[in-house]
This record gives sequence, C-alpha cells and structure tokens, in this order.
Amino acid sequence: MASTTTATALHPQFRPPSHPRAPRRIRTYPPTLRFTIRATAASTSAPAQREAEAGVPWGCEIESLESAASLERWLTASGLPEQRLALEKVDIGERGLVALKNVRNGEKLLFVPPSLVITADSEWTNREVGEVMKKYSVPDWPLLATYLISEASLEGSSRWSSYIDALPRQPYSLLYWTRTEIDAYLVACPIRERAISRIGDVIGTYNDLRDRIFSKYPDLFPEEVYNMETFRWSFGILFSRLVRLESMDGRVALVPWADMLNHSPEVDAFLDYDKSSQGIVFTTDRSYQPGEQVFISYGKKSSGELLLSYGFVPKEGTNPNDSVEFLVSLNKSDECYKEKLQALKRHGLSESESFPLRVTGWPVELMAYAFLVVSPPEMIQRFDEMAVAASNKGSSKPAVQYPELDEDALQFILDCCESSIKKYTKYLEGAKGSAEVSINSKQATRTLLLKQLARDLCISERRILYRSQYILRRRLRDMRAGGELKALSLFNGLRNLFK
Repeated sequence: MASTTTATALHPQFRPPSHPRAPRRIRTYPPTLRFTIRATAASTSAPAQREAEAGVPWGCEIESLESAASLERWLTASGLPEQRLALEKVDIGERGLVALKNVRNGEKLLFVPPSLVITADSEWTNREVGEVMKKYSVPDWPLLATYLISEASLEGSSRWSSYIDALPRQPYSLLYWTRTEIDAYLVACPIRERAISRIGDVIGTYNDLRDRIFSKYPDLFPEEVYNMETFRWSFGILFSRLVRLESMDGRVALVPWADMLNHSPEVDAFLDYDKSSQGIVFTTDRSYQPGEQVFISYGKKSSGELLLSYGFVPKEGTNPNDSVEFLVSLNKSDECYKEKLQALKRHGLSESESFPLRVTGWPVELMAYAFLVVSPPEMIQRFDEMAVAASNKGSSKPAVQYPELDEDALQFILDCCESSIKKYTKYLEGAKGSAEVSINSKQATRTLLLKQLARDLCISERRILYRSQYILRRRLRDMRAGGELKALSLFNGLRNLFK
C-alpha cells in the first residue's frame, strides 16, 4: 500500500503511482447520471435497476465495429505497424481479431509501441488532476480507473478519445450484477462470495477517493463526472482488459488493439513486451488460416474466475484449468474443536477453508485438512503437523500420510462433495427462486443472459464434483473391499489353525 504525506487508506486489492498535462473542455452530463450506491445496499429495486441500465455517456455497444475501425485508423496514424490481423464480428466474444493472411505457429504479432500503452506513468491531459493524484500517491488500480474517467470526460481533447470510444459502454463484468441477481443466480457457486467482495472493494475504493481527494478538489473532480457509476465502468474495463507485462518489471497496462483479442483455454499465448522489437507482442502457439479468429490466453483461470473478471464462461469441458472452490469446515460438535481451531489459526487458517478441486483430483492440502477434521483426541499431538500441511507453509510440498485416518478423511471429503452437488442440482432444477424479470425487453434479455451464464458455470463446476465423487467412491469401495479381504484371510487363517 502506498503512503505519503496524506496517505490514502485505499483497498488492499489495488496497488502504486503516476504523471500529468493541461486542462481541456469537459463533457456535460444529464442530471440523471448522478448515482449514489452504498457498499451495504445493492438490491434490484427499480432505481438500482435503472442505474444498471443507464451506463456512462462514452464508449460504444460491445459489438460495435465502427468505433473499432476509427481506433485502428488512429493507432496506425500514431505509430502502430501494419497488422496481419483485422477486427471483425466473431462467434466467440462479439468482436475479435481475425487473421488476414496465413499465420504460422511461433509467429510474433501486434508490435504495439509503448507510446500507445496506458500505464500508471501515462501523461494526463488534465495536468492538474494528474498532479493531485500523484500528490496522494494513489495505487495503480484506482489511479488508472480515475485516469480513464478523466480522459473519457474530455471527449476529443484527450489523445485517447478514439480508444475510449471503442471501449464497451457496459463491460461484461459481475460489477454490473445487482446483489439480488448474484444471490439468485450464483447461490450454489463459491464465486458468489468473491463477487460480493469485489463489488464491495470497488465501492469502498471509490468512497475512499471521494472522501480523501475528490471532496477536497470539487472543481477538479465534479461529482457528475467522478461518481460510483463511472468508477464501476472504469473498474469493469480494468478487470477485463488490464494486463501485467512481466518484461516491463510486472507493470500493469491497458494495451489498445491487443485488448481486442479474445481468450481461448486451448492456447498458451500471452501478451508481453518484446525488447528486440520494442513493442507489445504475443507469440502464437498454433497456426491460423485467413479469416480465422486469433486467440490469446487470459491466464490459467477457472471458469468461475473468468466469469468474475471477464463476464463469460467457456463451453463445458473445454477449460483444462477449470476448478471449483471446495469449502470444508471443522465440526463444532467435535470434542477437540477448540484445539483443532487453535492449530489452524496458528498457521493462518480458519474454521472453514476453500481448496481448488479439479477434474484431475484434489490438492494434498485438502487431504491434510480432512485428516485434522477426522483425527481423534489421542492424536492431539499431531494437530499442528496437520495444520502446517493444510497451509502448505512447510519448506516443501507436504506429503502427509496417516493410513489409519485415510478412510474417514476420504469419507469426510465425499460427504462435503455430495452436499455441494445437491446445492448445484437444486439450483439447476429450478428449486431455488430467481430474481423478478422486468417487462422491459432489454432487461428481459439481460436476465436470460445472466441466467445462462450462471447455468453454464453451475454445470461446469458440478461436472468437477461428479468426477471427484466417482473417484472418492471407488477409492472407498476398494479400501473397504481390501479390508474385508484382509479380515476374511485372517478368519480363514485362524480356522485352519484350529483344524
């Protein structure tokens, strides 16, 4: 967290600083664009729903190609080299970059110069606003969110106006889901808590900026420009488009043109700075035919994480990085509950913990946690050892083994797994109520989209749980069959002894 003379207590999810230039004409706003949203209240009341639909007065419809063509012309005039890709409407992602010619595997594409990249060091068109933000050492994320709003409000006076005009007016983001929609559609999904937390972080960060900076400089930060709705837009853009450039010391950046590339879980190509060409590039890991959409990877993310930041869910079974956050908890009626909880707390864990469950299996940390949950009082001296293994804070990957607890630990994980499956099934079968649907056709379309996204996520995550359930049942069956064979063998041995 950055600190200076007047340190800002901004949310820890966002990090540090910036630079400046000269004031220009500011866009005027209709009075209906003022919004007040509080962290504690995010419901789908009629006013809240109107806010979700209103949007910001800049940007374009997410499928617009006109603004994208203007962006390409501006980028070319500003130094973007001739491209082997073109922006077109596509089946996956509304808009995307497609190959104009044959693209070979291992070929470098884009070459966006650093002068066309937005970072925390980018020059502010409104120099005074930039100087104030620099004075308060605002971290990178809220700084860039404010920068986007500042540049967007200046219309054509900003050098980035063609880029901002090509950005979606309402990004695909869970920031635009109301609390009622999140509670209704993500009721079975662990991502629900993270969505609520992220929205709270954004609202809290805006409130901090408003109270500590904007309110002290109302002429520079008028509320009709810098409000919760414009910050929801700018953070939605950052969550869905900001990249970390490892070869530029891990700097986060918005890369115009490159951010029109869509994600595929089947590719492993990432954006980065190329020192030899001095541009932002990616190296293809497969070949493309002319007219074929070209993809990059947004990272090895689960379907839930992709929905959280980017607003989409890959087709079921196509995401090799998919996982579901699997929640397990201590049993409060356990006679050693207090001792087990203390052991967990000593190693940074709590009474309830989540572990990533994948189609390929579960982590050893989950098994260690399960060992602790089912361990009897006589193993109290081993509680800390199990907690350390569950936290994975040891020097190497823990390979905890307590053969006498294997069956109980696996049964515990199976019980939790089957409990989660029931929740998903209940939602998918429609047993759980859903949010009210507006008569408004636009809102009805939106509701159908959100329901489909939630359904796709539930199906993907339940698939992982079903696979885990199958593996656990087989292991337990084999374990118990082995135990019965041992008992039968012992019985036959004793019977032969007494013959």
